[in-house]
Formats: sequence, structure tokens, C-alpha cells
Amino acid sequence: MDKNLQIVLSNLEPEIDKKCFELKQKTREKRMQKLFILAIILLLFMPSTLIILNINIWVFIVGAISVIALAILIMLPIALKENARGECYE
Repeated sequence: MDKNLQIVLSNLEPEIDKKCFELKQKTREKRMQKLFILAIILLLFMPSTLIILNINIWVFIVGAISVIALAILIMLPIALKENARGECYE
């Protein structure tokens, strides 16, 4: 009985590894989406903070462009990534 179990486990090992990798990728993508949403929320609340602190708007604009560029660089690979079946996330 133990040999049969070992044979079954050895046959299923590639599928188990594949599923673990898929779960890790989903977790990573969700973490990146949360980070992106946090960056957008911060971007929305920054103007009011600048007004309260009396900081020049041009400093905010340069910072906002930097944050947007960074968000695009982070999210672009996820958006363009294709999975093994050839489907594309859009």
C-alpha cells in the first residue's frame, strides 16, 4: 500500500508544484493590486495635505508624475502577462 501511495504522489508532484506556483502568483498579484490602490489613494489625498502644509503645487505635480510612472512600471508586467493557456489579463 505504501508503494502505491509513493507512486501516486510522485505522479502528482508536478501538478502540486504547478498549483503552488499559481497560488503564489495570485497572492503576489493581489499584493501588488493593494499597493497600487494605496498609491492612488495617497495621490488623491496629497493635494489637501499640501494645502494644509502650505507647500507649492509644482512640488506635488513632480511627485505625482513620479508616483504615476512608478505605478505604471510596477503594474505593466502584470497587465501584459499571459498565462500558460494563452489568455491575457486585460
